[in-house]
Amino acid sequence: MRVIVLGGGVVGVTTAYQLQKDGHEVALIERQPQVAAETS
Repeated sequence: MRVIVLGGGVVGVTTAYQLQKDGHEVALIERQPQVAAETS
């Protein structure tokens, strides 16, 4: 399955990682130039 994850925070990155690990084709979309840029 092809999946789009919106947001590259901790939850978005973790979700994308697990989905890809489970065999899905994942696209992670983040508005900042790097992931987890606004994570505290």
